[in-house]
Amino acid sequence: MKNKLYGFTLAEGLIAMAIVGVIAALTIPGIVANYQTQSYLTGLKKAYADLQQNLSIMQADNYRIKRLNASMLARGYVGFGNTGKTIDETAGQFLKTYYKINRDCGTDTQPCFADAYGSIDGDGDENFSCSKGYSVLLPDSTAICIVPARTERLPNTCYPSGICLEVINTRFYPNATVYIDVNGPDLPNIGGRDMFTFNIYEDFSIDNISPVTIKYNDATAERNELFDNNCKTSTTGVGCFGKILNDNWQMNY
Repeated sequence: MKNKLYGFTLAEGLIAMAIVGVIAALTIPGIVANYQTQSYLTGLKKAYADLQQNLSIMQADNYRIKRLNASMLARGYVGFGNTGKTIDETAGQFLKTYYKINRDCGTDTQPCFADAYGSIDGDGDENFSCSKGYSVLLPDSTAICIVPARTERLPNTCYPSGICLEVINTRFYPNATVYIDVNGPDLPNIGGRDMFTFNIYEDFSIDNISPVTIKYNDATAERNELFDNNCKTSTTGVGCFGKILNDNWQMNY
């Protein structure tokens, strides 16, 4: 009896390759997108953990300091009198003391951060400046800018006649604001993807909502409301961080 060899015809092989190609085209983009999302989330989680640890170390180093407006993360009036510390003496000192810095941008923002950022909804890029804060780029390519808690004088009211009325009212910003880009100036430069905004409060907690709000309200609902009103349209990721906390460190948006 003659031995018979069985195999695929050329047509069958081409059909199989086409099916594999279609499946790959449908699944690989999703796999890549999920990998990118997880890498951004991992970067954010590490930045959060490092910030939390460094704040704890600062509290231990300054155990008598109980309020944020008496710490290295707060300054006095901006623009007149300058009765408090400078940005370099507050946010700058904190970052330079408790972080290993690869690039010190000071109050210049760039090149630590990208020039502009877009939103998840894609409504267009907006120029980014953190001139009221101190910016650094870390060895792992994470960019951080901290804007100290501060009190600012409101601008004078001027009329078309040229007469200006001096305003003595001031605006108090009791918390420090933090901007973090988990991969620095590199793409995608989108709020809520690689760029996030949150606050450091007087009790040194890190969140989108204050400890007082958490005490008297439903924290989950408050974070979700802030997310609904801001995250997908914000070029700096306002409201996105709270949603991630609510969802147990998942980026479900």
